[in-house]
Amino acid sequence: MTTTTRITPQRASGRLPVALIGAGLVAVSLIALAVALVAAGGAYEAPPPGISDSGPLVVWGTAILRVLTDLAAIATIGWLLCAAFLDPAGRGGVVSRIGRVDLKRAAIAAFVWAGLAWLQMLFTLADVLGVRLLQALDPSVFTTYVNEIPITRALLAMTVLAAVVCVASVATSTTGASAAWVLIAVVAASLPALAGHGAGQGDHALALTAGVAHVASATIWIGGLFALAVHAARRDLPLQHAAERFSSIALVAFVLLAVSGLANGYTRLETPDQVFTTGYGQLLLVKATLLVGLGALAWVMRTRVISTLGRASRAAVFARIAAIELTVMVVSVALGVALAMTAPPRVDIQFDSLGESLLGFAYPPPPTASGLAFGFHLDPLFLIGSLVAASLYCIGYARLRARGDKWPIGRLISWLLGIGVVIWCTNAGISSYAQVSVGLHMLQHMTITMLAPILLVLGAPATLALRALRPSHGNDRGPREWLTWLLHSWITRILTNPVYVFVVYVLGLYGLYLTPAFGWLMGSHVGHIIMQMHFIISGYLFYWVLIGIDPRPKPLAYWGRMLLLLLALAVHGIFAVILMMGSAPLAVEWYGIVRPPWVTDPLQDSLYGGQVAWGLSEIPTLMVMIVIAIQWSKSDDREATRLDRKADRDGDSELVAYNERLAKLAERDSSG
Repeated sequence: MTTTTRITPQRASGRLPVALIGAGLVAVSLIALAVALVAAGGAYEAPPPGISDSGPLVVWGTAILRVLTDLAAIATIGWLLCAAFLDPAGRGGVVSRIGRVDLKRAAIAAFVWAGLAWLQMLFTLADVLGVRLLQALDPSVFTTYVNEIPITRALLAMTVLAAVVCVASVATSTTGASAAWVLIAVVAASLPALAGHGAGQGDHALALTAGVAHVASATIWIGGLFALAVHAARRDLPLQHAAERFSSIALVAFVLLAVSGLANGYTRLETPDQVFTTGYGQLLLVKATLLVGLGALAWVMRTRVISTLGRASRAAVFARIAAIELTVMVVSVALGVALAMTAPPRVDIQFDSLGESLLGFAYPPPPTASGLAFGFHLDPLFLIGSLVAASLYCIGYARLRARGDKWPIGRLISWLLGIGVVIWCTNAGISSYAQVSVGLHMLQHMTITMLAPILLVLGAPATLALRALRPSHGNDRGPREWLTWLLHSWITRILTNPVYVFVVYVLGLYGLYLTPAFGWLMGSHVGHIIMQMHFIISGYLFYWVLIGIDPRPKPLAYWGRMLLLLLALAVHGIFAVILMMGSAPLAVEWYGIVRPPWVTDPLQDSLYGGQVAWGLSEIPTLMVMIVIAIQWSKSDDREATRLDRKADRDGDSELVAYNERLAKLAERDSSG
């Protein structure tokens, strides 16, 4: 005889303590903020006479609103995370009753988040302009400057995205949509990090990447723990399963938080001794100490508490430890805000020219084969992302081999070669040269958008993942179920539509290079990353449709694949001819400023880019044509084998029926 333990919601007894805990966490964070700002020298100080002053209300109000905005974002992400991944799911990916409640909580938190982000934007505008709050609210001042200052522009975008998440959470009824809103919310929370201290440092690529990673990992970890703590206090959720799932998410977030924190410290401190000799460094040290303590608490929770949550009495233990963790976490959030509002000790690097200042590094020497191939220019996002992708593939390969399953070694080699090409394009010498020369940029572009995706697609990563991942039980979606859902979703149907991939991959060249979009994207590190991501993703989708081994909703017939490839080659050739016949340099608003001495003729440099686009398109096209021909031939062989086996089973009934039909026709003709 089996018994089922039913968790009865305790709403009446749970509301007041949860509300008091929330208010206490906010109070602790504000106290920690005040102490940190005073200690680090970021508190308000009256400027010398004659210098405009926004006043203590604006300075302190900006800091307080930033903390409150961060906490609202954390709560929103936490509730969405529960609805998408941690709460029990209904059939067909529909959220359960508990998930529906969490989505409503997320909507309320997002509404508060949007309002606080709007207020923070107003206070920040006044602080940056050095004017009183009422002056910043003047329509002429607001409309003139709010979209010109990076941080206020980021806060404006955050406000809009938070409002979208608020409305969408009310209308959402599936875990798939909830997962999408988690992603949007994390992006919105990370936007201010793109306008922080890192933009002015020589290592701004590392600083911006680390800043975004730090915010994203912190909001997911703190938000998920907050939502689980509330559920533990109210006892309205099967806690053990949810906590086990969140434990894996928290582990990844902790590692990412630690690594990105180290990178942030490196980019903002001039020398190691500044950790102890400056207020900024001391705050970093305190924050690092708190992170170590959080890691210890999380380890206790993971090893000693989560496995015992099947007993209802242990939920209170989980809630108490989670409350301690959350207290330390909100103090860390306050310290992070204080650090963001305090000038770091590292002095901005002074370069010899405006172009080098915009680049963030000195002009590279005249290009050589060894410099292009073996030079190094760090792009941490693509380097770390590529290494993670390679590691996950190798883990899946090893898991299949360990249980005796086979996986073609050629696919493993193809995937690793594709990863190697991506790393070379984004971190080798070509990466720095591509930012100052149109011709060398086109060399990078053609390689990363044509060669790398072909190799990656032939690696069949989705098929490997489907075979290596273990299925989940019940209605809940694990990694394998999420991947299956994605491969068969309407999103993938659109992304693998031949018309869509042709427009994005081929015609997108015209929209990028023959409009001001090229120079605008090159003008910022974020824009440069977006452009490179577009190259990789659009190329992957195109070659997935043409030669992909992974499953997709509607595979294209082989004759259609060959036709699409030839059409793309023709349109790409026309694009290259347009570049070679150009009478003006490309993206002069960027490449005309970041122009090293060895680029003596910008127009000739652009024409060289057209020649590269023409020449490098033929080799990948030939590779793909050969692969399609081989796949087509094998498909015909498999179809012939299938028909032979069917004929052996049924005595070739189709041929017999066909001959009988011919005989009847002949008999009818003769009788007529």
